[in-house]
Amino acid sequence: MDGVDVCVNGEDLPLVIRATQGNDSAPFLKAWVKKNKKWIDEKLLQNGAILFRGFHVTEGAEFEDILKQYEPELSDEYRGVSPRKLVPGTKYVFSASELPPYFPIPQHLEMSFLPSPPRKIFFCCLDPPTSPGGETCLCDFKKVHDQMDPKIRKEFEDKGVMHLRNYKGTKTGLLTDPTMLKGWQDVFGTTSRQVVEEELRKSGAEFQWRDGDSLRIVDRGSAIEKHPVTGEKIWFNHSQDASNPNRFFHWSMIPSEYYRIYKRLGQMKYLLFSWMMWLLKVILFTFLGPMRVGFHTCFGDGSEIPESYLEHIRDVMWKNMVFNRWELGDIVLIDNYWISHGRQPYSGNRKVVVSWSKPYLKPSHRDTT
Repeated sequence: MDGVDVCVNGEDLPLVIRATQGNDSAPFLKAWVKKNKKWIDEKLLQNGAILFRGFHVTEGAEFEDILKQYEPELSDEYRGVSPRKLVPGTKYVFSASELPPYFPIPQHLEMSFLPSPPRKIFFCCLDPPTSPGGETCLCDFKKVHDQMDPKIRKEFEDKGVMHLRNYKGTKTGLLTDPTMLKGWQDVFGTTSRQVVEEELRKSGAEFQWRDGDSLRIVDRGSAIEKHPVTGEKIWFNHSQDASNPNRFFHWSMIPSEYYRIYKRLGQMKYLLFSWMMWLLKVILFTFLGPMRVGFHTCFGDGSEIPESYLEHIRDVMWKNMVFNRWELGDIVLIDNYWISHGRQPYSGNRKVVVSWSKPYLKPSHRDTT
């Protein structure tokens, strides 16, 4: 390709597009992306993720300008669980997460528990980590689907999944999950119950106002989706995930994640974190029960997912995870209906920002509407 080098990293994930000498400025990349949008679409469909490396992108506004050449209709609607802040000088670029750096963010497809998750998600590194860890690791969720135990996969396919979210209100009682970070006002950007109810009815979610002005939301759906273009089956839910380590979709995820990180990096602090988080989650789950913790996932019929199933899924995910160290100016384009992402814990400085495309109705919901 004119002005860039194209190379494959590892097993095709991600495809790497490197700047060449004299063609490494943000304005060059902006023009190149606009000119080659169709080619980028083709490669993203083939590889699932594309990494642009070696370009001098140092500001959130530069990142946003480049993205608009590829995806004119970005979205600022966020119904996920990780706390984020809008980057000054932008409308569609946010901090990737405001969680403390020692918390891992396990693999997930962005907002996969919603009827209409973003079709694509984009990251940019404005300050790379200097410590071990800090990677935004990727995973091929088609491979996860294909490599799962057929018996376990069949049960998920038959029963579907239920994602439970409990959001704080203006008052909190004694028996409240202390690790819940967001209230429903922050999530929906309003203090009006009517506005929230209208949006939830539109999305088909079940909801209930509870004591202390708190809000419970239940999303039921398929555990597996077909890719919108290829039709291939993709593992597509948050059952194995805890997108926010303090606000878990399944209570067992974070202790298990910390243990795997310990085995990868060999740092004893992560083994200690694993034990501590396991104890905390057991206490919360025992006293609050599955319906009152911040987040929980079970089968669509309300039955609990066996821990052995979840450990199997996590094993398959870790087998297929790709770890790439961030470099300054890196931009990653991800097909959010295929390739998952997560964050490894780290220490010290790190600044990664994120943006995403408009919501895209899941194929399984299109079949029923």
